[in-house]
Amino acid sequence: MDIPAIYSVFKNGEVTAAPVKIDGTDISFESEPAKPAFSAKDDDDRMPVVVVDVKGFGKRKMDDRLLTNMKFPGNDIWFMTNIKDIEDVIDGFMGNIMKLLVPCHTVRNDLVLKETFEVSEDCIPVLFVSQGRARYTEDRTKDVRTAVEELARTGFCDIAVFDTDSMLRADDWAALHDRYQDLIPFVRKKDRETDGIGFQRIICDL
Repeated sequence: MDIPAIYSVFKNGEVTAAPVKIDGTDISFESEPAKPAFSAKDDDDRMPVVVVDVKGFGKRKMDDRLLTNMKFPGNDIWFMTNIKDIEDVIDGFMGNIMKLLVPCHTVRNDLVLKETFEVSEDCIPVLFVSQGRARYTEDRTKDVRTAVEELARTGFCDIAVFDTDSMLRADDWAALHDRYQDLIPFVRKKDRETDGIGFQRIICDL
């Protein structure tokens, strides 16, 4: 199942969106955000859509206005924003969302992730992976596997890996899938290294 990702901000009284550029963990709009060209579903088969809080990442603080105003009728909203502590996790569920995506690099410490797991089963930790953040030599997936293993030991079943600049190759994704069948790739390219491997859910830019 493909899950579309929409990079959004609340502006001029409505939820707007635009393509973004990502440098490491920094996310910024490439053009002026406008109303997203996303059609609401008109049947009973609800599908998720990921809403990425671009302003929240830029200011290192959740955008409350986006949280409380985003509506995509017929779709379940998965919200990814800057999360520092357990209070942010609780605040995140004040909006009309089904899942909260928690970037591991924004939390204050590992204890926040443990508390997050204890508070709600509807939270998905997200590992950002990029060339700029990597320390990879012979094995590009070594640090990713270690991080995923730590999250799995905490108790998380659903774990997302956000490959922001297409660093991971098909064999890297295959190795990760062999160990973690429930892993959720988050990729940006339409021509994807993840296709044909067997992932049940893949998040991809709209």
